[in-house]
Order: sequence, then C-alpha cells, then structure tokens
Amino acid sequence: MIELHTAGTANGQRSAIAVNECGVACRIHVLDLTKGDQHTPEFRKLNPRGRIPVLIDPQGPGGRELVLTQSWAILLHLAERAGRFIPTDPLARVRMYEWLMEGASDIAPTNSNIYFLGNRMPEKVPGSTIAFYENRLQDMFRTAAERLEDGPYLAGDEITVADLGLYPVYMARKALIDAGAGVTGGLQTWAERIGARPGVQKGMRLQC
Repeated sequence: MIELHTAGTANGQRSAIAVNECGVACRIHVLDLTKGDQHTPEFRKLNPRGRIPVLIDPQGPGGRELVLTQSWAILLHLAERAGRFIPTDPLARVRMYEWLMEGASDIAPTNSNIYFLGNRMPEKVPGSTIAFYENRLQDMFRTAAERLEDGPYLAGDEITVADLGLYPVYMARKALIDAGAGVTGGLQTWAERIGARPGVQKGMRLQC
C-alpha cells in the first residue's frame, strides 16, 4: 500500500488528489505544519528538506520501493503508474505538458510567493510587492480562461494531470482570481467540473 505524508496546502492537496484519482490503495498521514511535524527526525529521514508531500510507493520502478517528493512529480508518477490522465493523442499530450509545466513552474510558485511575502517574511513587505504577484497570478489564470474557451479542459476534450495539478491553486485563491479583469466564466465552470469529481473532493479533504 502506498503511504502519503501530506498537509492542507495546495501542494499537499494535489498529491492527495493524485492518489484518489489514480485509484491506488493509499494510507494518508496528515502533518500539522504549524506544530513543525515536517521537521521531526522521522520525517526528515523521508525528506531532508522538511517539506510535504512525500509519497512512499513500495512498488516503484523495477519493483523497488520509491520515496518521492514534489507534488507535481507525484501526480505524474501516479498517472503513469495507473495509465490515466495522460493523453495518447500527440497534440493533446503536448498541450498537457505545456499546461503542466505552466502550473508547476509559473502559477504555483506565484501563489507561493503571495503566501510567503504576506505571512512568512521576517520584515513587513510593502503591499505593492504583494499586489504585483497577485496581479501576476490573475494574469496567468486569465490566460488559462482563454485556453478553456476552446475546450472543457486545458489540453482539450479530456481531463489530464494538468487540470488536476492546477485545481488546488485555483481553489486556494478563488476570490482573488475570479475578481481579475478578463477572467471568464469558463474558468469557474472548469473548476466546478473538476471539483465535482469524488476523487478530487476526497483529495481536497486529505482523505482516501
């Protein structure tokens, strides 16, 4: 059985969505980040960086145990393992990778910057700096909304890892994103469609 150590952040929810949507037997361990559970010696053995999530797959590549960190890598690994959410159509597959990387390298880090600048910096950060990243996030989701005018999902007609990966970020900043100029109703419809899935609902609650 797969073990997942996670918490109630967008990264943590993404990994929990992955185990549920990919239909793997899993035991979820929810860490309390406010109490420093991620810094215990036991957890540091799994991830020396002290960050969630961590997946332990006893049947990893070659049948060997795999300890995997980074929520986007976990999502992609489980999708490949299950043979789901990765298009076989070449164009859809390229679009999936485009939006998967957009989410992992641009959108999710911008969301993290908003959180850290507003909550974790040792000195108060000017509101204009936070507003810069908030505007940047709105602009990124505006582009996603434009993409969704051409189809129900980011890569086209099928749901992929790109949709599952981006959904927790949208939900974390829903009010901010929806208030952005030019963000169309297609984005909200997309989110409702993703959020209606039982596996996504369980993942958002960190259940399996």
